[in-house]
Amino acid sequence: MKTLQEAILEYTLIDESILPDILNRFREERFKKREIVERSGATYKKLYYIAEGMAKLYYHREGKDITGWFSKEGDFITANDSFFQKKPSLLNLEFLEDSLVYTITVQELEHLFMQYHQFERFGRKLTYELLVVLSEKMYSMLFQPAEKRYQLLTVHAPEVVARAPLGDIASYLGISQETLSRIRAQKAHKKPDKADTIKNTPV
Repeated sequence: MKTLQEAILEYTLIDESILPDILNRFREERFKKREIVERSGATYKKLYYIAEGMAKLYYHREGKDITGWFSKEGDFITANDSFFQKKPSLLNLEFLEDSLVYTITVQELEHLFMQYHQFERFGRKLTYELLVVLSEKMYSMLFQPAEKRYQLLTVHAPEVVARAPLGDIASYLGISQETLSRIRAQKAHKKPDKADTIKNTPV
C-alpha cells in the first residue's frame, strides 16, 4: 500500500520539517462498497486520497449511469471543476469496494498552498496530470475504436479491468455491456500482438 506521504512526495520534494503539518490536515475515513459520498448537484468540498479500495466518478444520462473516471489505491480523486471553482458538480462519487481514504477540505488545501510553496507545487503538478489524462482520454474516445480503447485499459489499468463491474467498464469505454462482452471474448481467443502495445497512451 502506498502511503499518503509517499503519494505526495511522488509529485514534489517537501522538507521533512513541514511534512507532519501537511499530513495532519488530512483526515482518515472509511467507506463501504457502493457507498455514494458525493452526489450530482452538490459542491465537492474534499479531495480524496485512496489508500485502499477503488472509486468511480459517474453521471446520469437518459436514465443510465455513465462512468467518467476510475481511481484506485494510490490515486487522488475529486470533481476538479467543482472542488476548485466551488460550484455544483454533475458528477457522483461512489466507492466500488470497502475503502480506506484520507481526505482534505478545499479550505485546508488552499491554506497549505499559501503557507508552503513546496506544497503548492504538488497542487500544480497534480492538476496538470489530471488535465493531461482527461485530454488524452477525450482523444481516445473520439479517434480510437472500442477494441483499441479496451486494449489500452487492459494495458494501463489492469486493476480496473479485474475489479470494476463490467457495466461500469462498458460505460467508461462508451459502449454497451454486450459489445464489451464480445470484445473480451474475441481478445481471449486472440494471440498477443507486440505491435498492439501502445506506450504513453491514456485510458
